Amino acid sequence: MIGTYLTLALVCACLIVWPQETQAVLTSVSLKIQLYILNYRMKFMAWRIHRSLRRDMIKHFGSDMPPFEWVDLWDRDR
Repeated sequence: MIGTYLTLALVCACLIVWPQETQAVLTSVSLKIQLYILNYRMKFMAWRIHRSLRRDMIKHFGSDMPPFEWVDLWDRDR
């Protein structure tokens, strides 16, 4: 509980002493968190679509493998 108050006091002190720099740091942290959440969501959606394609391939063609291979979103080459 005291750690929370100390962190809040530190952030408030930084906002008073260095308002623009503190706001820039907090904004960049927020954007990085949003980017990680978006990446994990895209990774899960791609896996779910691949799983659905495999299920449809088995149902319609009797083959377990779709015509492409699953590659993790973060392991792809640029």
